[in-house]
Amino acid sequence: MRGRYALTTAFLVALAGCAEEAREPDSFFGDGCILDMEAALCEDCLEFAHVTRLGGDWDSPGFLADAGTMEDIVRDSLGNYWVGQNEEIKVFDPEGAFLKTVGRRGEGPMEFDRPAPVHTDAQGRVHVFDNGNLRISVIDEDLTLVEEKRLPTWISSKAPLDDGERYVVQIDDPEHAGMPLHIIEGSDILRSFGVWDEPGARSGGLPGDGSSQLHLAVSPDGNIFAARRFDYAFAAWSRDGSRLGMLEGRPELNEHGFSPGPPSPDNPLPNLLGEIHMDADGLLWVSLAIRRPDWLENLMAAASGDGSLEPAQGDITRIYHGRVDVIDLGACTRIASESRDQMLIFLDDRTVFGYDVTEVGAPALDVWRMRLTR
Repeated sequence: MRGRYALTTAFLVALAGCAEEAREPDSFFGDGCILDMEAALCEDCLEFAHVTRLGGDWDSPGFLADAGTMEDIVRDSLGNYWVGQNEEIKVFDPEGAFLKTVGRRGEGPMEFDRPAPVHTDAQGRVHVFDNGNLRISVIDEDLTLVEEKRLPTWISSKAPLDDGERYVVQIDDPEHAGMPLHIIEGSDILRSFGVWDEPGARSGGLPGDGSSQLHLAVSPDGNIFAARRFDYAFAAWSRDGSRLGMLEGRPELNEHGFSPGPPSPDNPLPNLLGEIHMDADGLLWVSLAIRRPDWLENLMAAASGDGSLEPAQGDITRIYHGRVDVIDLGACTRIASESRDQMLIFLDDRTVFGYDVTEVGAPALDVWRMRLTR
């Protein structure tokens, strides 16, 4: 799957990273804490039950185009699944049967350029981010456009606040460099906060710089969590911008770092943090992409002929497998972990979806329901 787990040419051939010094554990809420990644934990406390499969063969109306957009998916109030595509949205019923296509390419009402369904509000309306047209489209259960909101600029990461009235976002904009997080209401930036830490610094931010992609989540009480793509590190703020806490995993997700140059056994592709989610019980759920032992055998020269590399048959699951961790922040403890063949993205509490292919090689999405048994 691309998008959250994208493998771009630059990513494959020009990697750089740095390790940070460890510090003594404390509490997440306050100075921050260290999570012991090698401590014994329950590896069979997460049960997965298959719900349905979305997608169809190449010539079917339910065909899903894997072009960096199909990882944007929500479930509406009727239980239907809305899956983002290049210029449209495909809707499937709760059993996985294709229902209809919403929208088309363009700039007018109900026209899109890489639409991303991100939220279903209490009224059953689906909120669709459209970076290409710099707006949010709000669509009701009758598939009617009821509202449009302008975006201030291109949004790289987002999570809903106040039932979608506002969003916490990351903005790739030099004007806001140094403050990665922003609360927006339509085109208005209401508040900017957060901080980037220099390597080894402990000012309560996240390691990295303004170009680092974040993954965002909002807890039921409105607190905001962020994590970087290459680090097992999480920071939290209240919505007024006050820092709440920090957690770092040791050893690191990529404890030896990675360097510029072609991937090799001595310079492996990094493991990736793909998604975070705060559930109604206050547990932090983390989805990861973990490098497979035979990852290098499944890299091949890109069809472009420019010297870059790509996964064999364009399937990133040949390079990575998935893992879900569950963290109790109050105890700074990882209470469950489960590895899966598919890389998984959170749909809502206890529900995830993962990328797969049909028998004829067409992209598909499997929906899974999780149960924590501890």
